[in-house]
Parts: sequence; structure tokens; C-alpha cells
Amino acid sequence: MRYAPKQFVVIVDDDQAMRDSISDYLNRAGYHVRCYQSGSEMLSEVDNLNIGVIVCDLKMPGMNGMEVLKALKSQENTSPFILITAFGDIPTAVKAIHMGAFDFIEKPFVPQVLRETIDLALEHHQLKADDFNKKNHSNTPVPLNQLLIGQSTVMTKFHQEIINCASTLHNLLLIGEEGVEKTLVARAIHQHSPVRKLPFIHVNCNSVSESLFSKTLLGSEGAFEKAGDGVIFLDKLDSMPFECHSQLLALLEKNVFQYAYRPKINIKTPKIICSVSMPPQENKTNTIIGKICHRIGKTHLKVPTLRERPDDIIELFNKHITQAANEYQISIPPLSAEDVITLSSYHWPKNQKQLKQIAERFVLLNRTKHVTINHLLDVSPVDMIDMTNSSNKTLRTLTQDFEKQLITQAMIECSGNITQVCSLLKIPRRTLNEKLLKHNLTRTKFL
Repeated sequence: MRYAPKQFVVIVDDDQAMRDSISDYLNRAGYHVRCYQSGSEMLSEVDNLNIGVIVCDLKMPGMNGMEVLKALKSQENTSPFILITAFGDIPTAVKAIHMGAFDFIEKPFVPQVLRETIDLALEHHQLKADDFNKKNHSNTPVPLNQLLIGQSTVMTKFHQEIINCASTLHNLLLIGEEGVEKTLVARAIHQHSPVRKLPFIHVNCNSVSESLFSKTLLGSEGAFEKAGDGVIFLDKLDSMPFECHSQLLALLEKNVFQYAYRPKINIKTPKIICSVSMPPQENKTNTIIGKICHRIGKTHLKVPTLRERPDDIIELFNKHITQAANEYQISIPPLSAEDVITLSSYHWPKNQKQLKQIAERFVLLNRTKHVTINHLLDVSPVDMIDMTNSSNKTLRTLTQDFEKQLITQAMIECSGNITQVCSLLKIPRRTLNEKLLKHNLTRTKFL
């Protein structure tokens, strides 16, 4: 199997000998290869490359392989990611798979194994791209009840609101809590709009720094040029770095707002969909983001939380455990009556995002033992540490939070077996007992 011309296999490794060796082998095998000595160097150019697959070493100075993967995911980069690990790093590699990596290879490896893994990653990625294109460029849009699962009264009403917004699509403000799948809602609106055959460009505002502003939004590879008369989705607008606010307002004034009520004459003007966590009246009107929200928010749509649609929770959870079981090629664990009650009565502070995480853990941990939903909600961390919401925390506090998460996950995976946990975390028994006491974790919860 070979990938399309001009696609690159990207190698990220601080070891020059390793980079040269892999690059030489893949070049002779007919691949286009680009090498980087650090993750930060690669990330600075990732938007300018047509990447087929990324092969990255785990242990590198500065930014390690896991941090590179996390940065790629935050930028909505979907290129297959293959992690190169050393002996003994298997738990970290498995965690990388859970975060979205395609696969990992353990050193020392046979070059042919790397080549076969790259081919599988490229083939898998191409199949997903083909499936996405079929769904997004079809003359007939995918029914909303397939895109946004739920048959409750709240979701039935919300589906109709989406159709109303999409049928006469104007600039639109999406309002909703973290984890309510605002990106999926924006795509649904695009697919049911008159411009569904035109591009939908997703921009994660949280990752648009001042140095990346022009590259992300302007020029031949920027969002405005790519979108044309289609849709630009400015996701998490209220998390955009402050230094970019004035540039964004000026850009929207020039390319969107001035044409809002004028007939277009050979000018490509995209529709703008923005997502924020607060309604426009809660944004200070004297701030630049407040002004942008006010200009766009003449049409706005509030995305319901999971708490507002409890009747949909079991249907959503079943969808997620089915997807997780298919992805990991394992059987679907059954839900008990107690599990159903727990799922339906829980408040779900992080909404569908949290529900999906619990579903994946439920599938993975029930392979070898019985784990209840109540157990997962009681001892599992709600989410990975969210640095964007940690401004009031010190480095010491964040480190302690992360340490607690690691110990919690190890205790779950080892069913509270202290000896196995010590081996997994590579710490003495006395140290583990001290940390369990410090973080108020009792062994009986994990048995």
C-alpha cells in the first residue's frame, strides 16, 4: 500500500542516528520523509505539511512523545500517530493508544515492522477520510438523529432548532458547557445548510497563538482562503489568547461583517459559527470578544447539557461502549440494573465528553474483572487536568492532582493489589502507602 503523492511520513526523534537510519530506509522504500529533532520544531510546521503519518519517539528532551500527541489532538490534527518506546514503557504506550495514537513500536524493532505499521496506519486513515467525505459531500444530509443521538423531548426540540438555523444560515453563536459536543452541532448545522457542499473549516481558538494567527487564518493555507463561501467554525472563541483579539475583530470586520447586509459581488464571504461557554450577555460588552459575540450573536443557539436530557443517557452510553468495543476488538460488557440507575441519576458535569470517557474505561476494565459504573464514577478522575481551567492552581497543586490520577488508574487496573501497583508505578510499598494516605485513597474501593 502506498499513500498519495506529496504526503509525508514525519519522523520526530532527538537521536540523529535514529532519524537518519529510519529516513534512509523509508526513502529507499519509496516514501516521502521529513525529519525533525524535536516535537516543538515539528509542531511549528505541521499546518504547512500534507502529513500521511507521524512516527515519534517517546523519550526526548523538552517535549516528549506524549506531549507531542496531546498538542496534535488539541489542534484537531487527525494524522495517524505511531509512538516509538523503549522496553518497560508499555503502560505509557497503552495510555497513548487511549489518547488516540494509532499504534506503538518497542525498541529495538525490525525496520520491516515499522514499514508495515506505517502502511496499516495510512490505509486506516484513508478509509476514515473516504468515509468522512462520503458523509459530508453527499447530496442528502445525514439525518440529525444519527448525528446527534437522542429521542428525548429536549433533543427533538433541539433538532428542530438546528434545522431552522441551518435552513437560512447566517453567522451563528453556539453557547454550551464543556463537553456538550458543540463541534458536532456545528457540523450538523453545516450539513443541513444550503452550503453543505462547500468547505467546513474548524479552528480551535485555544491553540491559536499570536505567532500562529496569520498562518491559521490568513494566506493561501489559512481558514478564510480554504473556506471560501463555506463555513468557518471558531471553536472555543472565549479561550482565544488575549493578544489575538484585536487581530480577529479586524479580520472579521474586513472579511465578514461589512458584507453581512450587502449583496456579494465576486467576494468570497464565509459564514461564521462561533462556540462559547457563556451566553453573550455574560461577556463584558466593552471587551473585544464581547463585541465579536454581540455582532455574531444576533442568531444564537444554546446546546442542551446532559443533565437537561437524562432520557438520552443510556442510548448515548450504549453507542459509546459499542464504539469502544469495536475499536479495541473486545466484547461489549453488559449493564446491570444498578449501572443503568447510576448512569441516569448522575449529574455529568463534563457532559458527553465525560460520558464517553467512562464508557471507554467501562469497556477496557471489564475485560478481566467486574467493574461497575458507580465504581468508575467514584474513583476515576473526571477528566485529565485541564490547564485552561487551572489558572487558580499552582504547579505543586497540578502535580499532586496528576499524581493522584496516576495512582487511581493503577489501583483500578490492579484491582487494589498493592504489590502489582508498586510494580506498575515502580515505587516502594512504603511510598505508595504514604501517597494513598495523602490523597485519601483507600484500598477497599478498588477491590
